[in-house]
Amino acid sequence: MRKLKNKKGFTLIELLAVIIILAILMTLAITAMSGYIRNARKDTFRTTALQYANAARLSFVNGDYDVPGRGQCLVIKTNSIALESGSHESSFGQAFTDNSYVIIHNNTTSGQDKYDYYLQMEDAAGNGFGVILETDLERDHVIEKDVDGETNFQDSITKGSTITLYKGQGTGGISSSTTTCTVSDVVG
Repeated sequence: MRKLKNKKGFTLIELLAVIIILAILMTLAITAMSGYIRNARKDTFRTTALQYANAARLSFVNGDYDVPGRGQCLVIKTNSIALESGSHESSFGQAFTDNSYVIIHNNTTSGQDKYDYYLQMEDAAGNGFGVILETDLERDHVIEKDVDGETNFQDSITKGSTITLYKGQGTGGISSSTTTCTVSDVVG
């Protein structure tokens, strides 16, 4: 009679332990990747906003818009600005709302006019940022799904209204410098 050889293999407990370890590693990897994806979307959102500012700047320099008086702002809705990409969607896959603006502020008190460009962007899902000087715009300013709750978010800017312009971020994201301007016109 022949003896059966003892077959070597994995026990059910060993297989379960490996599966649990793999599940934990996958959870950690997915969490890390979602953070990278979120940051990439915010960076792209910021870059798109700066593209709108550059397109508005070019049109303004070419004389396509009226020049705001000293201390006044010209507000341009981003939906009226043509980008080379042709898309009016955010990096979150949502259309930009009518509360998305490029704001040209004539901040000169005397002498030759000097213009600052401010931005406010919001998409249909509530992603975006409130009014901020374009050179101060950073990834961390892009808020997901609750931009309306931001202190510097201006809702429904109209001709003749006074708006607050924010620049220079201090500690905790609170603006260290603000100014106001009267809206001379809203384009779009």
